[in-house]
Amino acid sequence: MPEGPSILHIRNQLLPFKNRVVKKAGGYGPMPAGWINGKKLLDIKTWGKHLLLLFANGTVRVHLGLFGDILINERKKVNRSFFLEFTNGEINGYVVRAEKLKAPVTQVYDWRTDILSKDFDMVYVKKLLKMQSGKTIGDVLMDQQIFTGAGNIIRNEVLYLAGIHPQSIVGKIPAAKITKLIKETVKYAKHWYEIIERNKHLHFSVYRRQYAADGSEVTMKILSRSKRKIFFSEYRQRLYE
Repeated sequence: MPEGPSILHIRNQLLPFKNRVVKKAGGYGPMPAGWINGKKLLDIKTWGKHLLLLFANGTVRVHLGLFGDILINERKKVNRSFFLEFTNGEINGYVVRAEKLKAPVTQVYDWRTDILSKDFDMVYVKKLLKMQSGKTIGDVLMDQQIFTGAGNIIRNEVLYLAGIHPQSIVGKIPAAKITKLIKETVKYAKHWYEIIERNKHLHFSVYRRQYAADGSEVTMKILSRSKRKIFFSEYRQRLYE
């Protein structure tokens, strides 16, 4: 599943369509798209893994899920789940979920938790973490209401960088370590975004590796609840329980 940095990169690629009028909107998805025809695309925003297309009469939220893809001025040989056609090109979504928000974006989203937003608020995120004191930090890092935009890659990498075992209990982790983890999360997300923008390859420290960046052996476990894989170094990452 694409994480926050990838969605922000897609947003940047779509900017040539900002302030352009939609000639035709459609797709096989459940959202009726007729309300978009003839409307100007006023802005393009992101909130974590959500791509937001703002019009005067509503906002479309696009989520790529596990297998979704968005192409610009290109088409696949399969039907589009969502598309927008303009005089200067087209946006084509495949296996994406598009829906119209029921309220303005400012009422739906809180950018204080978005790890790539200028409005990210560490103090606020710490307050949210205190409310999850009995959960494991690996689970909380995937909570989009706390670490908006973080996914499995960011989770594994920042826990390694912060030296925290993914199965550590949030309430048992020292405050200084929590601060370091939050800083590493924001820093890593920005680094990944910059790598994508430069069309470079992201190198992992622990994710899907046999040996971590420090040379220690990597352990892989499959979480019972989410069935997602976690990768960590028993040597470097301390378990707080």
